[in-house]
Amino acid sequence: MKKLIAIALIAGFAAPAFAGNVKQPTVEPQVMTPAPAPAPTYVNWTGAYAGATLGFGRATWTGGNSKTAAGGALHGGYNMDMGTWVTGVELSVAPGFDQTIGGREINWAAAVRGRAGPKFGDEGRFWGFGTLGVAHVNHDAVGGGDTRSTNGLVAGVGVSHLMQSNMILTGEVLHSRSRGGANVNATGLALGASLRF
Repeated sequence: MKKLIAIALIAGFAAPAFAGNVKQPTVEPQVMTPAPAPAPTYVNWTGAYAGATLGFGRATWTGGNSKTAAGGALHGGYNMDMGTWVTGVELSVAPGFDQTIGGREINWAAAVRGRAGPKFGDEGRFWGFGTLGVAHVNHDAVGGGDTRSTNGLVAGVGVSHLMQSNMILTGEVLHSRSRGGANVNATGLALGASLRF
């Protein structure tokens, strides 16, 4: 009798272990989908601006003569932000500073240029661009009189940095060519600061 009780107890405790047809439900682990990364935010370059430019360059003209000089100009323009690219147009006007080139004394000069290129860097605060436009120079014969005007082309590359929402710093390398009595070619570096409004 004791053996039967022992067998019954063993069978009773062992029965669940042998019940192979009853399975515990398995819980599938949840697959967590990562949240999409937030889209990068870029500053907006759209708007009008005005400022001043300082330049340093070298001019050569007919006969192989050349001259190195420095000067300044006032500028103003408008930029349009296209998303990852910026385009714009700029007008600059410079006094002659009594500079003489090819026997002519410069009274004043002006240029109108288009600019376009991509934004880059943190928040798109840098803008690399190419520029192309036309230049107009008003000049006299040295000593006065015989006032003339000369038109030409100006091209170059540059980088602007949007320091704050209303401050832009720009560096450019520019080359200009004008055809007239002196056939002047000039290459220089220009550094400018502008305020947006």
